[in-house]
Amino acid sequence: MPSNICPSLSSRLCIVVVEDNESLCAVTVELLQQYGHRAVGVTSAEALSDEQATGLMDVLLVDLNLPGEDGFSLVHRYRAAYPGLTVIVISSRDQIEDRLACYKAGADAFIAKPTHPDELLAIIQAHARRRNASFEEASPSASTSIPSATLNLRRMTLSGPAGMVAVGDAAATVLSALALAPGMRLEHLQLIEALGENASTYTTAALGVRVVRLRHLLRRVGFECLTIRSVRLEGYQLCIPISLA
Repeated sequence: MPSNICPSLSSRLCIVVVEDNESLCAVTVELLQQYGHRAVGVTSAEALSDEQATGLMDVLLVDLNLPGEDGFSLVHRYRAAYPGLTVIVISSRDQIEDRLACYKAGADAFIAKPTHPDELLAIIQAHARRRNASFEEASPSASTSIPSATLNLRRMTLSGPAGMVAVGDAAATVLSALALAPGMRLEHLQLIEALGENASTYTTAALGVRVVRLRHLLRRVGFECLTIRSVRLEGYQLCIPISLA
């Protein structure tokens, strides 16, 4: 699958390919890896690993005709769970009703098979540009109009423009550690140690699940923008100001 797209992306993405044709899956993964992305492939929805299911991925490529859970269901489920995820459907089912059903389920783009690699890479590149722009907009240093959250460590509450919620010890620990860190950014190991967990047994997947829950908490108190971003293969960065009380 040769391509004319220059590998000049400033942001490398974590991409999961869900394709039941093992040969096509392997070729697609190899193409993406050649262009600097961290790409893995699985042949069914059920084969998605725990780590991939925590929202650590940036792009999900989905075939519609999958064994077990089909592509429509998978797209709908992941769109509901991870609104910021880019979902691209690649399928030979290119009738208008199939395309409309994909978009209704939550797909961002539809590519008909056989797929031209340049089109696939161009769509992913466009996503990378949008992702970088959203990071800049979400960065506290980029705008002074972003409201701040308040984490009250005595009352164990988190408040924002839409109200207040109670938080547990682990949530308070992660949020306060990120809020106090240089650049509001910490590595996986630093966060695991802050939680008092054993780094040899506490997985990054478990940490990812905790971060997903924190994003939901922040959304409940009024933050619809990117609040905690994954720094791929490194850790997490807080994207909104949080004051401690």
